[in-house]
Amino acid sequence: MTAMAETTPSLSEASLDASEARVSDVATIPRASSLAVLSRLIVVGSILSWFAVRRVWGAVTGTLSGPVALRLAFEKLGPIYIKLGQLIASGEALFPEAYSEEFRRLLDRVPPFPLAEVERVVNEDLGRPIAELFATFDATPMAAASIAQVHAATLTDGREVVVKVQRPGLAKLAAADLRILRFFAWLAMKLSPLARGSNVGAFVDDFETNLREELDFTHEAKAMREFNEVMNVFGNDRTAAPKVEDSLTRARVLTMERFRGWRIDDVEGVRGSGYEPVGTLLHGIRAWFQTLILRGFFHGDVHAGNFMLLEDGRIGYLDFGIVGRFGDDHKQGVLEYVLGFQQRDFGRVADAMILMKTAAEASSIDRDRLARDLEETFAPFLPALISSDGEKETSVAADSSGGLRDFVPGLIRTGRMHGLRMPRELVLVTKQLVYLDRYSRAYGGKDMNVLTDARLTNTILQDMLVAMMS
Repeated sequence: MTAMAETTPSLSEASLDASEARVSDVATIPRASSLAVLSRLIVVGSILSWFAVRRVWGAVTGTLSGPVALRLAFEKLGPIYIKLGQLIASGEALFPEAYSEEFRRLLDRVPPFPLAEVERVVNEDLGRPIAELFATFDATPMAAASIAQVHAATLTDGREVVVKVQRPGLAKLAAADLRILRFFAWLAMKLSPLARGSNVGAFVDDFETNLREELDFTHEAKAMREFNEVMNVFGNDRTAAPKVEDSLTRARVLTMERFRGWRIDDVEGVRGSGYEPVGTLLHGIRAWFQTLILRGFFHGDVHAGNFMLLEDGRIGYLDFGIVGRFGDDHKQGVLEYVLGFQQRDFGRVADAMILMKTAAEASSIDRDRLARDLEETFAPFLPALISSDGEKETSVAADSSGGLRDFVPGLIRTGRMHGLRMPRELVLVTKQLVYLDRYSRAYGGKDMNVLTDARLTNTILQDMLVAMMS
């Protein structure tokens, strides 16, 4: 997250006892020694050189492209580079499409680590072995990712939980890899105008900031508790995040309530659940906006694996490892930004972007021209409006290019044209709108749009009034 992100309390500020504070040091990324960096640089250099040779041979024989060679190298380099590759996969307009497309293969290609390592991390962080803490603990992980893997378990009182365990040795590896990445970013910006234009250095800084927070699971636990608090304020009992088991949660181990149900992209399963899908979906989408309206934070990774219909009919949000936060000085701006899109008022969108100080000199921005360029860029992605005579305006079909697939690249390109710097959180918000739009179309048809649906727009306005009163 960028510098404007709200600071989350550290472990020491959370008043952990001495033993827990020692655990926090394990999860905090230390400063890598020069020897550690040199050793890791030799490994990284050797792997990159090997795949560079393979790439040259592949170019001659037509058997290996540049994107494939780099993706294979990142897989070999381990968790930090896999995590970086996953960001490249979603880095529309920041990286060539061929690379973003190839790196999407990294999203589900992370091998699990052994149970013995899981047991060691749990024992170190919680102070007791798994057998004493849980009635049952499934040795086979439910899922494995670049940062951690999750296991199904039951507590001694019979409740089902999910235990998220961080990959061992990740902090030390990250310390060396981050210094190497900063060096490569510096070198790229010295040598390449494209790298300077894309501000690769800022990308690496954001990556490091986000990684440091992800490596401390207490931040994720705090976000889940905060999400449920917001739901209580709004009386939204149809949407929830998993409840955290505080006594079994530390920096590298997160134990939470287990949700059962259907992934939101399981359209057939959701439709066969017996629950009304569109209304339920809109309630879940409304919850995403409610946290943004009341607290200035939002779930930053609402892909289908993290958004589900629960067996009891609620919508469940999972995996709060990526959470965007706006300070008070930007919260109003982002709400204006979203509402401007919902109302198809691009002047309002332009004002919001200027309000959030995305330009070094706001006075240098031609507001009216920016509004026209935004309208020209995004009008094809919004459904046609009904004019006063009842005839639809001429527009490109809303789903002609895969819904809002080009929404984020268009935003970044238009911003650059006017000298605007897109804050990471603003881009992250827009990406979540892409996800939510995709789900709304899957259940409501091609004419339904999460940005303009009156049922959602009206409830957001109501929630803004509740937030003001609270």
